Amino acid sequence: MSIVSELVTHRGALYILVSSFIFTTTSTISKALGDIPSGQFTATRGFFCAQFTFIMVYMVGYNPFRLAKRRWVYLYNSLRVTGYIIKIFCIGRMPLGDASALYFTSPIYAGIFARIFLKEPWGIVHAFSTIIGLTGVVLISKPSFLFDGAVANEVNPLYPALAVSGAVILGAGITVQRKIGKDVPASVIAVHQNFLTIIYSLIFEFAVSAVAHKDLSQVLVAPTCYDERLLLFLVGVLAVAGQVLFIRGVALESAAVSSLMRNMDTVLAYIIQVTYFKEKAEWMSLVGAFLIIVSTVIVILYKSYVMRRAAQSQGVVLENVISGKTVTEEGNPGEGNGESFGEKDGSGGVMRRGPSVILKNPAA
Repeated sequence: MSIVSELVTHRGALYILVSSFIFTTTSTISKALGDIPSGQFTATRGFFCAQFTFIMVYMVGYNPFRLAKRRWVYLYNSLRVTGYIIKIFCIGRMPLGDASALYFTSPIYAGIFARIFLKEPWGIVHAFSTIIGLTGVVLISKPSFLFDGAVANEVNPLYPALAVSGAVILGAGITVQRKIGKDVPASVIAVHQNFLTIIYSLIFEFAVSAVAHKDLSQVLVAPTCYDERLLLFLVGVLAVAGQVLFIRGVALESAAVSSLMRNMDTVLAYIIQVTYFKEKAEWMSLVGAFLIIVSTVIVILYKSYVMRRAAQSQGVVLENVISGKTVTEEGNPGEGNGESFGEKDGSGGVMRRGPSVILKNPAA
């Protein structure tokens, strides 16, 4: 296979990898905008994204209100937005390492859900890659419940439970997106997701403010600094590209592979943490980043292997057809006599030339 054909074969994983880089960049910007409340940040992000995606859909000519799988699209967007809000909420109330380690257990749930409901393959290779990736996430994030018990005891048990529920919701969302597939354009899904993000974020921000007994007039405050406005606008532009690429990538890859590729967020965040924020690199974090990369490479190489095997099997079938070899219904080879597929031989047995091979992204 040439480099171009390999890129085409793994374009779904490539889309998700690029989206991970974009989402990591937006997370870095959100950290720089630390004074803005999380609900207001996500609402503003959704506002900019909704405008960009709506313009994109209008220019392409899609009708965002006519959906092929309306219920599935609404379910997917509800799961994605809910999981994202839970993530932001837990990060603000837990150590970052704890929240990241629990949140990135989503590949386990995505693989299980896809296996149960979509009958997608999730064998030993996928399970092994998931374990390696999760080990890398733990080494980088260093959750306090494993590396520092004193800090872990200070955390409300409700927050880790919410982080795990967010991971389950994210895994379910990826499975639903696999169910939608290519029937609905990624830009149309993104339009609905962004409008839903605005609604959910506002409800969340008002609810948190009411519980904390804050003045509701201070919940939504427009940024007065020009730099903050520019960065929020940049977040909106980047988030649109990340959303479209991620939705498109999930439509091309399996649920297990898609969620496993999202573990690259941790590696990219660690690289930015060391290079941009000038934090010291630790050997344990370096090993964790290496393990995450290894887990990603394993699933990509495994997919290439399965695709090559399927292509070779198809080539054998075509060679048998050209040479005139046939196979009986019981699988016994015979010599072709010019009969077409499905014709009967003299003994009444059904003849077919070569085994039937259907290529449908076998490694996905």
